[in-house]
Amino acid sequence: MATVSLGFLSANSRGHSTHYDDFLRLVPEEADVQIIPLNLWQNSLYDLAGKTREHIARTTALVAEHGWDGIALMGAPMQVQNPEHVEQLRGQLNIPATTALESGAAAVRAFGAQRILLLTPFDDGLNAMLREFLTGQGLDVTVPETNRTDTSREDVTSTERKSADEVYRLAVDAFEKSSDVDAIYFQGAPLNPLLVVERLEADLGVPVVASNPAMFWHITSLLGHRLPSSADGCGRLLREWPERV
Repeated sequence: MATVSLGFLSANSRGHSTHYDDFLRLVPEEADVQIIPLNLWQNSLYDLAGKTREHIARTTALVAEHGWDGIALMGAPMQVQNPEHVEQLRGQLNIPATTALESGAAAVRAFGAQRILLLTPFDDGLNAMLREFLTGQGLDVTVPETNRTDTSREDVTSTERKSADEVYRLAVDAFEKSSDVDAIYFQGAPLNPLLVVERLEADLGVPVVASNPAMFWHITSLLGHRLPSSADGCGRLLREWPERV
């Protein structure tokens, strides 16, 4: 029987993708993780603006139905476009909840890092919002420009098509162009680093934080559990399971 039951709730319209499979294989058997889509956007991630009421209604209904111990709110664009949303939701829950950005920032700090290279599948406008949030968490953020003004469904799908080697090369190139960063943070699971996390950590000498593993580490830690992974390629965060700071 699982030690902890968790709901991972995506603002997306799809509950299954290869990058989710890559994440779930890293989760130890002591944890039961369910990934469920909330179907809040179809064409552009900017469609999430103003979706607080719908998100809260669907989330609270799912929490009541499944009886999870805690939840993780996937999708940074939902949080940064609806600044009051998370606290409003927490006011209606009796279980812990974390978000992608809160978890990523906490994971970076757990490694004692402050200067991060942020890599995402998003456009420059959304990246600016993410950078502002993370700066508010005490981090110094470098994020490459994309020269895009929207993040459409096709943009997300195109990102998902990148091979592990392409993601590795993208990260290495961005790291080499950045000055004095001490961690890499991948936010946005379609830009999937999970098959090359340990390769990047070995080659670049810095911790690599990915959003879904960070959410698992954070919400499980908030619940008072320590469930490190022994899966191949899990990376330092899940293998070492550092304490929150």
